[in-house]
Amino acid sequence: MRPFHRDLFLSALAGWGVWASFPSLSWWWALIPSLALFFSRVDGSSTSRSLLNTLVFASCWWLPLVHWVTLATGGWVPWVALAATQILQILAWTLIARLCRVWAWARTLPGQSFAYALTWVGVEQFRSHYPWSGFPWGNIAMPQVDSPLGHLAPWGGEVLVSASVVVLAVLLRRVFSLRSGSDAEHWYTRPLALLAGVGVLCASAFLPLHTAQEAGAVKLGVVQGDVELPGNQTFGIEGKVASNNAAQTFSLAENGGEVDLVIWGETGADRDPRASTRVAQILEESATRAQAPLLFGFANTIEGMRWNWLGVWNVGEGLDSSTLYAKQKPVPFGEFIPYRSFISKLATEGAQVSVDMAAGSEPGVMRVRLRDGRSIPLAVGICFEAGYSSVFSEGVNLGGQILIEPSNNYHFRSSAESLQQAQLMRFRAMEFSRSAVQASTTGVSMVIRPDGAIQAQTEPQSAAWLKESVPLRTSITVAARMGELPAQIVMVLTGVFLLVSLGRWSAVRQGRRKAHTLGRRGVRHDARRRQKSA
Repeated sequence: MRPFHRDLFLSALAGWGVWASFPSLSWWWALIPSLALFFSRVDGSSTSRSLLNTLVFASCWWLPLVHWVTLATGGWVPWVALAATQILQILAWTLIARLCRVWAWARTLPGQSFAYALTWVGVEQFRSHYPWSGFPWGNIAMPQVDSPLGHLAPWGGEVLVSASVVVLAVLLRRVFSLRSGSDAEHWYTRPLALLAGVGVLCASAFLPLHTAQEAGAVKLGVVQGDVELPGNQTFGIEGKVASNNAAQTFSLAENGGEVDLVIWGETGADRDPRASTRVAQILEESATRAQAPLLFGFANTIEGMRWNWLGVWNVGEGLDSSTLYAKQKPVPFGEFIPYRSFISKLATEGAQVSVDMAAGSEPGVMRVRLRDGRSIPLAVGICFEAGYSSVFSEGVNLGGQILIEPSNNYHFRSSAESLQQAQLMRFRAMEFSRSAVQASTTGVSMVIRPDGAIQAQTEPQSAAWLKESVPLRTSITVAARMGELPAQIVMVLTGVFLLVSLGRWSAVRQGRRKAHTLGRRGVRHDARRRQKSA
């Protein structure tokens, strides 16, 4: 039995390593060794000890990863609660991983690689979809935007990249395992596993990530107007946030030259321009000064429900009512409160969301008429929708030639949240082979190439603008064509594998009990025979 304190230390080290692979450190190379170390704490211990190791590992990963929740809510309860939901699902995976051992084939190197990859990705996708819209944050595919494995994104999206990470972690764990076992039955097993891992990395690096223009290029002006803190007071002043964005738009027009399209952040117009004359005037002045259409975010309340919109303002024409997009996936507890009457009694933070946000039904695509007269479709999402591949794949399959994601990150100040969200957009760019833009009111705004490379970005909590020319692309990647199919398949297979394994475990346990009972009966029978003989 390994020393107890050493197990906990190594589990904590593994968790910190996974956390460090995400922004703000972005040590992508730390992810696979850290997972390999964690796997060694799971498959080399008893079930109870594996669960304790997992608790330490997951806590050291998730608590620092989403610490920015405290900035948005002003308290530690929502932070711990959110982290706890993710920790519980990793604990569930550990139970599944332990259950895999009922199959002899799952204890071999290829078998463990398959079982761990399938079940890890199955649990990962489950928590990214459920309950409600799930929480697609912290998926292990995302740090690979800077590694060779990121080149797999156009071929299988998050599912393929995450599965590859897990397989490489299992290979690394088995190569450097100090235990003897099935992995050491042949002298060549470990060298072959090491060679296979290196081969996967090298082969991935040679997969092309296309960046060429397929439908010309577009000159974008990305405006980050900034939001003075405290943000709720700034948004309380009609036209204040819109004026901040307008000031940067004026600077862009004077110093940056012509652009085809100007992009503001989520709720960059702090009022519905159809209801606020002042905001409508600011939008018209901004679009006129830039002599380009202006894509912006705004919110309104209709029949007791809040709506989060993207719209386009054309010079001299105003809001194009034919091109509107409403956020499809509001954030549970952040933008709407499930079971409000019950939840609000448990946590005062729940009452901060006084009006629930409605979910839009419009597809994630907007058609915009550019300054030069061209009309192009944009694949769009809002803020946390960067985490949902389905939102952008829908827009891409409907013709979107570039990915646009306005965001409002003032709640999170200069924390890593905005960079983590930008990492999601970098992955979407690679996954769908599209240029991408994160336009934030105050966080980090970023222009991204179709290969995931950062072309330009702003500093957090600053007023700034970017002017960049990016390629427009029309080809559809394999990942875009498959859409949600890989995620649904891996979740179903994980569920089936779990049920079959439970059946196998039950049968094995009953068989052992029967053998034990028969053995005891045989002992008693032999004892009686010996007594009679005596």
